[in-house]
Amino acid sequence: MKPTTERLRWTTADLELLPDNGNRYEIIDGELFVTRAPHWNHQRVCGNIYQELNVWS
Repeated sequence: MKPTTERLRWTTADLELLPDNGNRYEIIDGELFVTRAPHWNHQRVCGNIYQELNVWS
């Protein structure tokens, strides 16, 4: 058996086949990256920072 050196290159068409399960899917230079959605605490902290910056400016 010959070893393969070809890389699988993901496309935007491949994204449509992935599940809508809350994960974030990104393709960068043909490589698939998967990250979890931010936790609600993260969203709350971002909102607090935004409010404080509006008051400050």
